[in-house]
Amino acid sequence: MAAVIREFNNLNEFMKSVDDTLAEYRKRLGEMLRRLEELRVKSEQEKKLKSLLGKLGISEATPSNEVELKNVKIIVNPSPSQELSALESAVEAINSKITLLTTVRKELEILSGLDVGAKITVVYVDDVPRTIVLKLS
Repeated sequence: MAAVIREFNNLNEFMKSVDDTLAEYRKRLGEMLRRLEELRVKSEQEKKLKSLLGKLGISEATPSNEVELKNVKIIVNPSPSQELSALESAVEAINSKITLLTTVRKELEILSGLDVGAKITVVYVDDVPRTIVLKLS
């Protein structure tokens, strides 16, 4: 969890920052979804091959290639299905962040009519604004 404090001169500058962050996450999501589709194809091919080998009586007896530490999982030479699973988790996380940022943006639209001089300090947690401090000047 990363926390960052940023300051803005006015609300429009802050809203532009939120919009830019949303655009960047949407771009990343699009790239990941394209890659996800490629991995789905490979994963399906892998499943078909394993099924065919199973019908032939050939079982796959490979040692586990995953090591789980306290906070991270290491996969050595992952299969397409393992890669797919990891990428799906990343896509879910980005999609969740986009949803959060969109919700924050909608909630803050009510302040867009605020036409007073105000410095804005924003506390971000994992790239999502969590606390906004308005300092009227």
